[in-house]
Amino acid sequence: MSPNVYIVAGPNGAGKTTFAREFLPNYVKCLEFANADLIAEGISPFSPEQAAIRAGRLMIEQIHLLANRSSDFGFETTLAGKSYVRLLADLKSKDYRIYLYFL
Repeated sequence: MSPNVYIVAGPNGAGKTTFAREFLPNYVKCLEFANADLIAEGISPFSPEQAAIRAGRLMIEQIHLLANRSSDFGFETTLAGKSYVRLLADLKSKDYRIYLYFL
């Protein structure tokens, strides 16, 4: 059976994290979720914006780790960068089914 990736996308403030927290575990039984904002809050709880770049890199590492394990997972993005084209091609080559939820 192919692994699944659930992409929760949309502009800042659209409610991506709120949607993912409800939808992923309760409707598609996905318990792995990569989110740069949550990672930044863990690194620097009082000033997460100071950790944004580091958190983004850690999120990408987490995505690659999960993909190499063929885990089902979700991640949050604004889809603003071009790097997602390569990431999606990589996931497709690993037989992932890709689901996009744009808010």
